[in-house]
Formats: sequence, structure tokens, C-alpha cells
Amino acid sequence: MKVKTMFFGLLAAVFACSIFFQGGLAISKTKAAEASGSKIGVVSIRKLFMECKKNAKYREQARAEQDKAIEELQQLRAEIKAAEAALETLKQGSKDYLERTQELAQKRALLPIRQEYYQQQFADKDKAWTEQLYKDTLGFINEVARDKGFDMVFEVDEPEFPMASPDELMLTIRTHKLLYKGNCVDITAEVMAKLDSGN
Repeated sequence: MKVKTMFFGLLAAVFACSIFFQGGLAISKTKAAEASGSKIGVVSIRKLFMECKKNAKYREQARAEQDKAIEELQQLRAEIKAAEAALETLKQGSKDYLERTQELAQKRALLPIRQEYYQQQFADKDKAWTEQLYKDTLGFINEVARDKGFDMVFEVDEPEFPMASPDELMLTIRTHKLLYKGNCVDITAEVMAKLDSGN
């Protein structure tokens, strides 16, 4: 009888220890998950670029400059058209005809040069702006992450379906690395506030 009682007592103790250990393990796992969840942040770069006031202000200025360039090119096209019409009224071989022909040739040659110049100028300006905006964004992400005590911050933009081309799909598959974010803290709004504070 004593052996039986001891056996059941020992079995109950092992069972109790097992429950206590599993319960403690579950609690420690939960605390570890909470701790690790609070140390990982996410940021939507796409949202920052699309919605921040700083970028909107630049885009507005860039559009105004592009509109001005388009207006200048349209004016040049109109001058070419007017010169062509005026040339038809002049006698071929006359001094006036030859002068107008030379002016027309210069304007025709100038048009593609100006188009290419503006295209390159705006592309270079956009690249420089986007590069600086991204550098500023990374700096503010680091600042917010340090303030919050994060160990890591991931980029969290979701792919947009359907993709425009197979190349875009393959690029997205290769570059889209954060597939699940769980309880990560989104710091996009705080980073955007810092970006816009300079306006």
C-alpha cells in the first residue's frame, strides 16, 4: 500500500512539475515574443514618398518647371510652323528666302536639342531629389528606431497586383522580403512627421 501511495505521489509530483515547467515555458515564450515584437518596427517607404508634404511640394515645383519647359517647346514649334508658312510666300532663291530658310533650319535643329536637354535635366533633378529624400528618410528611421529601442526596422510595402510585366513580377519576388509583419510597430507616421517638419 505504501509503495502504491508513493508511486501515485511521485507520478502526481512529476505531472505537477511538467505542468509548471510547460506553463513557465509558455509564459517565457510569450514574454520573449512580446519583447521581440516591441523591438521590431516597419516603415512603408512608398507611403512616405507618396504622402509626405515635403515630396508633394517638390513635385508641385517640378511640375511647374516642366509646364514652363513644355510651353517653351510649344512656342518653338509654333515659330517653326509660322516660318514654314512664311517661307512659302517668298520667291525661291531670293535673299529673303535664303535668310528665312537658314532661320528655319536653326529652329528645326534647336527643337530636338532643347527636348533632350529638358528631359535629361528633369531626370537628373528627380534622381538627385529622390536620393536625398531617401537618405533623409533612412536618417529619420534610425532616429525613431533608436528612440523606441528597436533592434530592427523592415520595409513593409505590399506588392500591387496585377503586375505590369513579367520583369516587374520577378523584381518584386526578388526584392519583397518581409512577407509577414505580425505585431511589428509601424513607425511610418512618425518618420513622415520628421520629414515634413522641415517644411
